[in-house]
Amino acid sequence: MKASDIMTPDPACCNPETTARQAARLMEENDCGSLPVCETDGENRLIGMVTDRDLALRVLGRGLPPDAPIKEAMSPQVIACRPEDDLDRVERLMAEHQLRRLPVIDSQSRCIGIIAQADLARHRKQVGEKDFSKVLESISEPVAHASV
Repeated sequence: MKASDIMTPDPACCNPETTARQAARLMEENDCGSLPVCETDGENRLIGMVTDRDLALRVLGRGLPPDAPIKEAMSPQVIACRPEDDLDRVERLMAEHQLRRLPVIDSQSRCIGIIAQADLARHRKQVGEKDFSKVLESISEPVAHASV
């Protein structure tokens, strides 16, 4: 099975100039905890990710206003997979980088989907492939405090 088989296609995205308030509203409207950040040059290339935690720590925690652009809070180093990647690779990437959500990009680096750890867990449970608790543990394992 491939990443494209379990991804949520066409996820809600924002751009670097989207405000923190707008990003929070998009997350609420789409019932999600992260948004891919894509270029506004017409190519929609993935350039970052912003999570609800980023909004709390990098905007609210730093005293930035709600109209601060999301480029102030996003993580620019993005780990992503391709639609043709197998689920073992998806699982390895999520565990190795402790990601709860993994964007899926096409050959032009455009975000075409997103995989949440719940998507992977549902699939693994459905086909009875393996005990997913070890994967969840490695994704969720606390890391040493990193500055935000």
